[in-house]
Amino acid sequence: MHKWEGIEAFVAVVQHESFSRAADALGVSKSHVSKQIALLESRLGAQLLVRTTRKLSVTEVGQAFFLRCQDVLTTLVEAEDAVQDLQERPRGRLRMTVAGAFGEDFIAPAAAAFVAQHPGISIDIDFNNRLVDLIAEGYDIAIRAGTLRDSSLIARRICSRRLVTCAAPGYLDRYGSPQDVAALVNHNCLVGTLNTWRFRDKQRNFDLEVNGNWRSNNGRALVHAARSGLGLVQLPDFYVRGAVDEGQLQPVLEQFKPTDTAVWAVYPHNRHLSAKVRLFVNHLAEVLPD
Repeated sequence: MHKWEGIEAFVAVVQHESFSRAADALGVSKSHVSKQIALLESRLGAQLLVRTTRKLSVTEVGQAFFLRCQDVLTTLVEAEDAVQDLQERPRGRLRMTVAGAFGEDFIAPAAAAFVAQHPGISIDIDFNNRLVDLIAEGYDIAIRAGTLRDSSLIARRICSRRLVTCAAPGYLDRYGSPQDVAALVNHNCLVGTLNTWRFRDKQRNFDLEVNGNWRSNNGRALVHAARSGLGLVQLPDFYVRGAVDEGQLQPVLEQFKPTDTAVWAVYPHNRHLSAKVRLFVNHLAEVLPD
């Protein structure tokens, strides 16, 4: 039998000095209260209340038990209030893992603005792009881009992520602009972590293997190489947007641009999502450019 059963009913009866008034306060029937206390006395092996047709009194044992139970219930109510308060006013450390330039240029400023709004929060940002175990490694949230692996984690789209294939105008003047993806075999393709680029035909996205004389797992290094006229590059738009706007890089193969793969906030599945994670994800979805 559950150790808490009957305690709330007992405390309410003593406080209201009536089974009827206690039942009204708890929103249950008088018979339910009576049954709960009878079960409680049976479990304890002690009489807590003396009931007559005219009077209700508390035994000596009942009075001592009441004082202890009253303190416990008060503490429980305070604990519940504290949880609700945290749900509205988040506190504590928010530990996240983010990747590369997007984390530097967008997530870090967004996180700083979030802390300014919620000074009870402290931020711990780990910049890496490896596959992490959020639960085992103690992360509250991961920010990842592209196509996600199937998992039991929750993923929420927070902004768009589009791939742009481009090159410096000087390179295109020397070697020509590719008119279709098959022409890439004749071009120097600056490669990142993967040696495949993603494109789209009329029906689907597809990956195409490319080759070149430059490989780097750093997006900014690839941008510098492309701006220097070394070859074509394919990167998420946030890497190349400034260079494109300034005319340092020129998009190509726009008709084969793949569909948006998005940036995601990934966090463990939890029915009672903490306020700090819930509010931070909402904040990212509001402030990040789409």
